[in-house]
Amino acid sequence: MFTLTPLRQAVVLCFVIHAIQSGGVELHPTYGEVIGQLEKDVVRGLTKQYLMDLKSKSVEAIIFGVDYSSWDDPYFVGHQTPYGGPNDNYYGLHATMDVYGHELKPGHLSSTTFWIFNDGDGNTSSRNTIQVGWHIHPELYGDSHPHFYTFWTRDGYVTTGCFNMHCPGFIRVNGVVIAPGDAIHTVSHLPDGPIQNITLRVNKEKHSGDWWVYYGFNNIPTGVGYFPSSLFSYLAQKSSRMGFGAFVMSKKELLTPPMGSGSLPNGGMVHAASFTDLRLIDQDGNSIPIVADLPNVVTEEKCYSSTPIDHAEFLYGGPGGCIR
Repeated sequence: MFTLTPLRQAVVLCFVIHAIQSGGVELHPTYGEVIGQLEKDVVRGLTKQYLMDLKSKSVEAIIFGVDYSSWDDPYFVGHQTPYGGPNDNYYGLHATMDVYGHELKPGHLSSTTFWIFNDGDGNTSSRNTIQVGWHIHPELYGDSHPHFYTFWTRDGYVTTGCFNMHCPGFIRVNGVVIAPGDAIHTVSHLPDGPIQNITLRVNKEKHSGDWWVYYGFNNIPTGVGYFPSSLFSYLAQKSSRMGFGAFVMSKKELLTPPMGSGSLPNGGMVHAASFTDLRLIDQDGNSIPIVADLPNVVTEEKCYSSTPIDHAEFLYGGPGGCIR
């Protein structure tokens, strides 16, 4: 019975996965084609199909007390790696991201994250995904703290997957200082307070094939646990695409919450949230800085935005207060 719970819980994050995955198939889309296809296939299409599905199954739409059928489509910003070619093989991702606290109400969700996935044979039910990041989700945790989180699925959110350790999947290492779902209590303060960072790294260990998750708070990340290779079908071999960014959601009657620090990137790094030290991980565990820009997808620039990647970093965020 519990398999319905991760399915419905996954809808929130599935919006963004489909957004990034539908962003533009290289060989080689223009920026306008990426955005146009995204709006056509996701914002106006796939997300509404999920909402319609939830509305038609209102009982199953309630997950841990969260009824997503009354939530609006997400707003998101993000970058994605090229995909669709024979050389699109990825084995890990590394990034440092600021952590911020906001007083969100139930009916709000704000997340900063990255995604590692394999599209399988092209059918949605074969899609494998790992997500790692931090989010503020009062209806999931009962508080407004930022939480370190993970998510996984091996069948496109049909019957498998869950947040954190709500189902068998992620294996925590004994004695670690943090586990998926734990709150991050020390956060950045603007405009003059110190910036607090977490550094996350997910990479496929060459010998075991397991996907290890590393976490560091203002420090070098250390292993906190792993997703066994046996958990997946296509991710057992490699990742075909990766993405990183942020998204927010709210119930339809509410204004949207802040993203990142709550400031748009035009305020500069002093105010806007950032991804820094972006790196891809190769098959041998070597890290390669992402110095070239990647397609930048923004749902609604007046609400939230992000900058091009420059020297392995970019800015993102926005104050929210939007409503469709």
